[in-house]
Amino acid sequence: MLPSSRVPNDPRYPALIQFIDQYLPDADAPPTLASADASARRYWRVRLSDGSTRVIMDAPPPGENIGAFLAIQARLHEAGVPAPRVEAHDLTNGFLILEDLGDCTLFQWRHGHSVEAVNALLAHAVRLLPSLAAADTTGLPKFDVARLNTEMDLLPDWYAARYHERPFSDAQNAQWQLARDAISTKLQTMPQGFVHRDYHSRNLMVCDLGGAPDLVVIDFQDAVRGPLAYDLVSLLRDSYIDWPQAQVTALQTQFWAQLPAEVQAAHSLEAFQTDFNWVAVQRHLKVLGIFARLSLRDGKHGYLKDIPLTWKHLQRALAGIAELAPLAELLASFAPLPPTPALPHKGGRERIAY
Repeated sequence: MLPSSRVPNDPRYPALIQFIDQYLPDADAPPTLASADASARRYWRVRLSDGSTRVIMDAPPPGENIGAFLAIQARLHEAGVPAPRVEAHDLTNGFLILEDLGDCTLFQWRHGHSVEAVNALLAHAVRLLPSLAAADTTGLPKFDVARLNTEMDLLPDWYAARYHERPFSDAQNAQWQLARDAISTKLQTMPQGFVHRDYHSRNLMVCDLGGAPDLVVIDFQDAVRGPLAYDLVSLLRDSYIDWPQAQVTALQTQFWAQLPAEVQAAHSLEAFQTDFNWVAVQRHLKVLGIFARLSLRDGKHGYLKDIPLTWKHLQRALAGIAELAPLAELLASFAPLPPTPALPHKGGRERIAY
């Protein structure tokens, strides 16, 4: 049994210790905090007496639902997509024991490795996507107009009104709603499939399997059925890495070449690349709002530094869609604010999802 020490002001810790005592009786030291999400989820690392380690997902109900994680994890394994193994769980209290994949994400791994090695691993991440898109979507929420609109409305609510302190006028709001509705309607017309929703460099763990780096997908519990291009956009227009345009174009082509013949017959690469831009606009509008909210509501100010690249991605996508020129004009005066002095970043080390 672990020592009965407590983490100050942490109401979850006693239940965590009880869970460890029940399912990992050979744990030989108290758990240490490994990382935290932008959500309420946290991850604890536990060392066992044989020297091996496990990671415990701490997902407090009712806001977090580990049942969704378990259901999606099973679908990914069925589709041949690498996802963490689950050893035990407690649905009532919101705890999961996962294999320990380490701390190295694709975002971190690229530092200290050659451009060729990084590009090869990014291409591997793209090769996983057709299998991911083909995973079972039975019963998953649909990325419908209402859900897409709710996400995009984070931009006027948080990015414009609170981050910029410039709420939209009535005329601007009417213009916004027209553009928003056009985007969400357009995304319904695209080929659909399984969508991870946060398939980017900080949700791809790099593991050394057999001496070669490999990827394991994490943070998939919010999956939906939605546009085929969505996860490719998340990866190639990552808010944390600015991949070169030539590389993005080449990987779009690689992704397209891997799709089933019936999808290619009903669509074209050029149409898919246009879809990519539409999806990118929707995603970046949402992410700008989320980053502003994480800082202003949750005190997680580290996300402010990621706003400029997200804004750059948005402008690039808007430039490729003539129909959205009025939206580009509406947003032109809302460029990111100049950096402010360093603010304390609530939450410590984080595995970031949005």
